[in-house]
Amino acid sequence: MLRRGTLQPSLLNKVACIPEPSEPKRLAEAAAGEGCRIVELRLDLLGYGLEEARCAVEELSSRGIRAIATLRDSREGGRYTGPDKEKLDTLLALLDHGAWLIDLEYRFSLLDEALSVAKGRVIVSIHDFRWTPPSEVLYSYAGDMIRRGAAIAKIVTTARTLEDNWKVLGINAKWPGRVAAFAMGPQGRLSRILAPLMGGALTYASLGEPVAPGQLTLRELIQAWRLLGALD
Repeated sequence: MLRRGTLQPSLLNKVACIPEPSEPKRLAEAAAGEGCRIVELRLDLLGYGLEEARCAVEELSSRGIRAIATLRDSREGGRYTGPDKEKLDTLLALLDHGAWLIDLEYRFSLLDEALSVAKGRVIVSIHDFRWTPPSEVLYSYAGDMIRRGAAIAKIVTTARTLEDNWKVLGINAKWPGRVAAFAMGPQGRLSRILAPLMGGALTYASLGEPVAPGQLTLRELIQAWRLLGALD
């Protein structure tokens, strides 16, 4: 049984909050007001150019909030359709301006270059919007990502059954602190709540409307942890 209160600091440091679109200063103020420790800047959804993104990173940093910069490709549920080189240059520039990590897809054509240049600062992610592959496939993804130098291997599937939650949660337990694995969809909400309790490096929560199927708001996530006895 979880001991009430003992996990609070580490849990809150494992939530990447996804803010609603607004200008950089207001975005940072809203994130700080909700108590966020990490914010994922989904630049493809925010509509920021490099200058606005730089301002957002700096505004967040000034409030002690770490930023993950992401330009999610349209093939993996995002809106970015531009050149891969431009995408990489933008994200690397944001690392220079204080971003904590950048997120790049496992299938990104310039992934090895990114991992070489931004050593230890790349989340390598894969999304499956159809189903949850067999466990051996998921473990092979995670192992390869980590071997290639990912700071965090992010594996997101779609849960069709309750059992799919256990498939993804087991990956977090095998590589504690190195993997963020959970499932999308209504059936996958449980995995989003439990992933950090089982060693997951991150889970994601929205500050407004969810940006992925089954995503919880930050307040819903915190309430779930309180009901589990993980937070005071």
